Amino acid sequence: MTQQASTRVRSLHKVGLGTNLGGTVFGLMALNPTVKRIGDRSERGRVLNEAWARFQTIGVLAMGVTVAMWRLGGLKEAESDLDATLAGIKNLLLGGALVTTVASAIAGMRIAWRAPEGATPVESGTEPAPETPEEAARSQRLSAFLGVATVAQVAGVLGLSSALEVRAVERSKGPLSRLFG
Repeated sequence: MTQQASTRVRSLHKVGLGTNLGGTVFGLMALNPTVKRIGDRSERGRVLNEAWARFQTIGVLAMGVTVAMWRLGGLKEAESDLDATLAGIKNLLLGGALVTTVASAIAGMRIAWRAPEGATPVESGTEPAPETPEEAARSQRLSAFLGVATVAQVAGVLGLSSALEVRAVERSKGPLSRLFG
């Protein structure tokens, strides 16, 4: 018998994924390159560090809710009943996304701690400036990589979630509707 996960659990799972994906894509594609318009490199760093710190608080929480709904809300079991292989891949991607999300937040804090008020000089959100302290520059490069890795993993989770939902719909149809539907 196929287990069911509640609509609330599924909704929280998806809202967490959407929040994490949308915020990360916005930061990578819009915020990070646009701060180059700020003339002072230290002010660029301050703006970036403040913006990312605000988002990372929400992003880590959103990813935590997503994983909690998967692991504790019955969603993993329900989707494993539909297709154990797809659910297993989704489980791995979710774990990876949680790790990269938390690691990115830590890397961001390490960048911000290199100067008062987070005013670590940078060229852009992904490029250190010549005067960026070396530890902050390493953290910045790592953060850029982690952001892309998070986007790829969360997008993969969303794709697998869709595939598993299609499986659920197909399974819920009777044999005649599968033949003629």
